Amino acid sequence: MFRFLSKFNFKQLTKSQADFYHANGYLVLPNIVSHQEIDKLLKRTDELVENADIINNQMFFDTKNAPRGMSFLETASKIGYLLELGMIDEKGQLKVKDKKLALNKIGHAMHDLDPAFERFSYNSIFKAILQGVGYIDPILAQSMVIFKNQKFGTPVDMHTDNTYIISEPKPSCIGIWIALEDATRNNGCMFAFPKSHQTPTTYFNILDETRKNTIMIGQNPEYAKRYDPAQAECLEVTKGSVILLHGDLVHFSGHNHSSQSRHAYTLHLIEGHNNHWSEKAWLQRIPELPLKKYYQRVSEIDTF
Repeated sequence: MFRFLSKFNFKQLTKSQADFYHANGYLVLPNIVSHQEIDKLLKRTDELVENADIINNQMFFDTKNAPRGMSFLETASKIGYLLELGMIDEKGQLKVKDKKLALNKIGHAMHDLDPAFERFSYNSIFKAILQGVGYIDPILAQSMVIFKNQKFGTPVDMHTDNTYIISEPKPSCIGIWIALEDATRNNGCMFAFPKSHQTPTTYFNILDETRKNTIMIGQNPEYAKRYDPAQAECLEVTKGSVILLHGDLVHFSGHNHSSQSRHAYTLHLIEGHNNHWSEKAWLQRIPELPLKKYYQRVSEIDTF
């Protein structure tokens, strides 16, 4: 049986922390998850990767390659293994011996399908954080292990999470980003533009009429033209730290050119109070695996 997140260095957000989040669109909570608990999650990640046939069964490829596994949309209800671009050779095989080095992320239903990730994802610490910033009835939409492998880890362009995590009638995404390893400027840490969340997201990734592909609608914000990366706040954090990200916050991460990996685990939630998950959003669960109310699930798992 997996046991995660016993009480550790955190009980509730202070008013000043909550005020900072609402004013700036992000909040760094240093070292609130123990290294022991993080190591359990890393070990489980290694087990998943080791047991996965990411070439033939559990993988989607970029548009330059013919799909041989699950599609991206299917990962809404599964655990999918997503490769960095350029990791497949002309014979359809991985270019690297270590499968883990080829991965960009694992997602997007880990929190509901894997016991270890479920127990880590639904816990009283994250519940207290969400309550502290005012979420009344949050719903956990997706989870991801994000790989930023040494030398291979590619940049993530400027974006807002509300572009992809869509609720109605009100956009309401919040990201909980957990550092599984130290994240520094050298190995691709997060960068954010304080107060950028004050400009609502106007660009959305939705399903097209066939509901088999996605399209972008709305006004393209062209963040790269509007924001200077040199003016962004560098969010360097140590292993076990948490970063909260408002759904309208413009943020990005750089390439990992270092010899040290920078892995993270991310949860994206929406407000379910007088709000709901959009039927237009790319992430649509199968009926057998509906999205779950976060606080209710935390209470259920606490009784195990």
